[in-house]
Amino acid sequence: MNRRLRSAALAALPFLSSCTPGAVPVDGDRPRVSAEPVELFDGRVIPGMPELLGMRAQYDLRLEWLAEKRALLLDQMRTHGIEMWIVVSEEFHQDPALYYVAPPLQYARRRDVMVFVDGGGDGLAAYSDYWRPTADFRRFFEPMPAVRNARGIQDTRSGLQVLWERYRPATIGLAIGGNRGHDSSLTHDSYLFLADALGPEAESRFVSAAPLIEEVFDTRLPGELEHYRQLVLATDVIAQTALSNVVITPGETQAEDIKWFFDETIAELGVGGKPWFEIHVAVQRFDETTGEMILYIHPSPDDLVFRRGDIIHLDCGFDYLGFASDWQKVAYILREGEDDVPDGLKTALANANIVHEAFATAPRPGMTGWEATLAIAELLEGVDFLPSLYSHPIGYHGHALGPAINARDMDLSAPPEWDSHLRDGSYRSIEFSATTAIPEYGGGTVRVPMEDDGYLTPEGYRYFRPYQTEWYVIR
Repeated sequence: MNRRLRSAALAALPFLSSCTPGAVPVDGDRPRVSAEPVELFDGRVIPGMPELLGMRAQYDLRLEWLAEKRALLLDQMRTHGIEMWIVVSEEFHQDPALYYVAPPLQYARRRDVMVFVDGGGDGLAAYSDYWRPTADFRRFFEPMPAVRNARGIQDTRSGLQVLWERYRPATIGLAIGGNRGHDSSLTHDSYLFLADALGPEAESRFVSAAPLIEEVFDTRLPGELEHYRQLVLATDVIAQTALSNVVITPGETQAEDIKWFFDETIAELGVGGKPWFEIHVAVQRFDETTGEMILYIHPSPDDLVFRRGDIIHLDCGFDYLGFASDWQKVAYILREGEDDVPDGLKTALANANIVHEAFATAPRPGMTGWEATLAIAELLEGVDFLPSLYSHPIGYHGHALGPAINARDMDLSAPPEWDSHLRDGSYRSIEFSATTAIPEYGGGTVRVPMEDDGYLTPEGYRYFRPYQTEWYVIR
């Protein structure tokens, strides 16, 4: 769908204000996001859904980015002392690097092998045994130096042997020895295949490519930033709509309705997006009859029905254009007779915003994740609430590669076993919670979880969207 047609389609999706506000979604008559800003009863304005790129435009743009990233790869390999990097992708077990080192096509073959080699003065060489290369694929890879059979399929084994003898690399980087699925993705069978094809001497030079893979994934291009901002805005629009009377009717709407609203809305955008994890909500409640907080339900059961007085926490995100968003926001359902959020909850959200500011202020490029954690903790020292930090990199994946900024309940007793450095321009899911005692709840505590996407600058993190400073109110 081209951009003009898609814009018209979005405009044709009414906000369904003629339906009962907050009606539970049903086929053919369910809440939808709006292409225009919408003002709610409490003055909150939900932005209009941005115009995202269609599938072909996304593909073309990702090819441009791939060319820019390919120009960086040789220096990245040299930084990490890797003279040959082999990426092996299997049908139904595709390597996480595949769509970021090769065109984002639909690959379906038993095993595809891509080889990147430091050719010294000749620069970077890239080879592939992919047997049906398109013109776009051929832009980025030479064929493996091996004969083809009658079906046009190359002998990968002999091709690898030729490359080994041609280059004799001192190190051969593989997706092994990392601490995540992204950088430890090589299967046992594929390892044995490479070892057998290349021989014992080459196998003795196998090393972990994990640091290289992290840098490839965690290095951002300037041109990516505004497109990622559009993804974050789209996520925000869906989340704010979900946390409103457009979707929620107290006493009727169930937790699973939020998940399905999110999933169906993304599908209707027509841009190939999909959630990268199961969207869920959590609920906190104060029982006025007993004067106690009911145990924090996270995540809520699918059949949990929202009630007046509920504090709802939404965790959501989706993939688009090769990127992922991750987003958490909170809402409050007014009780009978209330026309505003209790003051204690306003304080709780203000406390969360103090953590937002610490995140924006303290970290710097070049810090380790632990150094950034300590710098944030220093700014939060002495606060009268309990912060908890569990922030992770974001970008190509919702839980991306790079250093964590982590201090659960501000436990600073030990640095992490694994750490690395923050990169200028890298993206981060700024994820944390702030737990505050609420006078209206007899001193019971409420946890305000937050998650916003930001990017690192020499002056600290900048948020892609303004973070939440007012409760989303539902009546």
